[in-house]
Amino acid sequence: GRALYAAARRGVRIIVLLQGKTDHPLLRYATQALYATALQAGIRVFEYERSFLHAKVAVIDGHWATVGSSNIDPFSLLLAKEANVVVRDDRFSGELRSRLLAAIADGARELPLEEQTRLPWHARLTRWLAYGLVRAMVGIAGYGQRHWNSREGRLKD
Repeated sequence: GRALYAAARRGVRIIVLLQGKTDHPLLRYATQALYATALQAGIRVFEYERSFLHAKVAVIDGHWATVGSSNIDPFSLLLAKEANVVVRDDRFSGELRSRLLAAIADGARELPLEEQTRLPWHARLTRWLAYGLVRAMVGIAGYGQRHWNSREGRLKD
């Protein structure tokens, strides 16, 4: 998160498309706790509401992309054994970018900062409690510190 916030503050254009429908309400609330911070940093956040999204994809600078099922968290990487593939190809990245923009245009809703900052106190509290619970679960499972290199901000080798 911090790297994305810092990049956005430097002027990097970041658009995040998240699923608006989920079968994991706790994780959704935990994610929503971070919306206001992301929006304040200049990240545009959209929720896709037409159906469920499972694949995790990203296009960076139109030159490389990643596609897969991993959430890039300890649960996905170490417990569920999910993974992503990285593709360095302008044509592939361009096609994926076009499809993402089409999904945003045809089924997503942009979340305005005002909507996130004007939530009732109990809604904000619920989100932050969910966020804290998810972080605690990662810590209890022993995956937070044992597998995360906090100095370098990445999973340990």
